[in-house]
Amino acid sequence: MEKFKNYIKFFKWFLIFYVIVSFGFILFFAGKDFYKIILYLSGFYFIIGILIWILFLSLDSLRLLILAKGINKHLNIKMGIEFITSGSFFALVTPFGSGGLPYQIWLLSRYNFSIVQTLSLIVARGICIFTPYLLLLPFVINTIKTGFSRIFLFYAFLVAIVFFLILILKKDYRAYLKSIKLKFLIISILISFPIQLIYLSFLYISLKSFSINIDFFDAILRQVIMQLSTYFQITPGGLGISELISSIIISENIELKYVGFVIVLWRFFSGYLNGFLGFYFVIKKLK
Repeated sequence: MEKFKNYIKFFKWFLIFYVIVSFGFILFFAGKDFYKIILYLSGFYFIIGILIWILFLSLDSLRLLILAKGINKHLNIKMGIEFITSGSFFALVTPFGSGGLPYQIWLLSRYNFSIVQTLSLIVARGICIFTPYLLLLPFVINTIKTGFSRIFLFYAFLVAIVFFLILILKKDYRAYLKSIKLKFLIISILISFPIQLIYLSFLYISLKSFSINIDFFDAILRQVIMQLSTYFQITPGGLGISELISSIIISENIELKYVGFVIVLWRFFSGYLNGFLGFYFVIKKLK
């Protein structure tokens, strides 16, 4: 019971930190136009964003089910969603996103998965996510304008390439991949392109929520840099650092007063909704 109370307390402090950082970014950019910009927020696009998140999470879970079939294990949609969002929650509240893996190993052990089988799923899912990003990165070069954005583009390239090099060079990871039947891995990679494109639409939806027009493909390419730049940050979930990087990248296209609102809404759709739902599953499981 004491551990349960500690998780509740920890999450409360994380929420306070999240609210302070979010409002700090909004007020820094919006200033005296804060109340005016709130009135621009479109309830229609906000609801669309929630529906897109539900669709993406369901498809992400389906992809996990297909990968599980590749190692002759069974998961259902609810179990897949719990696995994904619980990992997101611990990634949000721990530095470098390091907390998700141990919990996910423990969680699937409750469903009779071995550690090797769980790691096989995680490595394969990582490949499915990173492959579309890596293939989209070369198209980003012509969309960015400032030197700062080019630095983050270089970092994004570095993150993606290092990820794949580790997979190729580390013997254990190659062994994890070999344990998945090739047919199921290929299917999962192919369906990852539309799945990740749905995910990459969150920036476009966040911009449209404030009636800001941007080319759909341009928004997707910018989100690729923003997304890859949030990985492996020292703060929990990249909180603060991710907002700063994303603000620099998106400020090339919109008035500064909107930047804080857009970034906070984008982070809400692309990360924090998963984390909040994951907290529900974690507390339910631990309780």
